[in-house]
Amino acid sequence: MRALIICAYMGPLPSLMLLWLKTAAANRGIDFLVVSDQPVPAVLPANVRFKTATLTALASHWSAILGFEVALTSPYKLNDFKPLFWSLSDDLERYDYWGYCDLDVLFGDLGPFLDRRMGRYDMILSEGHLRLLRNDERTRQAFRAITSPRAWNDILTDPVNFGMDEHQGINRVFLAKDRSWFADSSQVADIHPSFRQLRRLPHLRNYRVQAFCWDRGHIYHEFYSGGKYHRQEYLYIHLQKRPLPIDPACVAAEAINIDAAGLTVRQAGDADRTAIARRNPWHWPNQAEARITLSMQRQLLMGGPDQFRNIDRPDRGQ
Repeated sequence: MRALIICAYMGPLPSLMLLWLKTAAANRGIDFLVVSDQPVPAVLPANVRFKTATLTALASHWSAILGFEVALTSPYKLNDFKPLFWSLSDDLERYDYWGYCDLDVLFGDLGPFLDRRMGRYDMILSEGHLRLLRNDERTRQAFRAITSPRAWNDILTDPVNFGMDEHQGINRVFLAKDRSWFADSSQVADIHPSFRQLRRLPHLRNYRVQAFCWDRGHIYHEFYSGGKYHRQEYLYIHLQKRPLPIDPACVAAEAINIDAAGLTVRQAGDADRTAIARRNPWHWPNQAEARITLSMQRQLLMGGPDQFRNIDRPDRGQ
């Protein structure tokens, strides 16, 4: 089955862009479309296309589709339009699934995970930084069922961002029992932006001696536990709101360390305990880090918002 993942991004492309392209290229069975008002990178992988559009043009595009004038005056507001990104593709009929993603991610090996789930679920994954949806009319129009925190048409005519692309919007639609959905936040290295050490969100497992890397098309969380080295694979790493220095040599490297101090070419010995502790130093939690951890743990104990749920509800008859 074929999938197209779409990103719309306005303004100067992020410093991570060349590595985003590198990790997208490693997923040869998936196509990517970037819609932007920026110059197209000089070299694009075979499975990545760029489409030029301004924010004003996108507003006109969606206004024409919906039959009313939308409020799209800032790039951040694009998050509310992600459930409509399918309409940005000129050849959507070629694909069984479409999806949306951000540019602050580095992809691991998405293929095996998606191959096991495409065809069984209407929606796969739960976050705005990457998810896929079945390419059929009912699923494409699912955004019209959004009523929280406001009705979808009210949200799209308000310049304020409401997060219609995930927990406060489209996720609530797919909680309905007549829609199939697979979600598992533990499959993602979602890095919290407010910790000095690179750490996954506090409701997910972290270790005192831990680091992350991209190695020949795979994203790994490497850590020491019980005195032994372990390496766990993830679908992708999300480096939200955390600009990191990037060694230009990473673009051609077979393996890259993703550390608190930046992204560097991986060297022999980088998996040693002392090397990992140096690459991604652990700190005693400061007041802000302790408050964030306690708040998320409290949410989890109380049932938590839907991003903490593991959902495995395939199509009926599967």
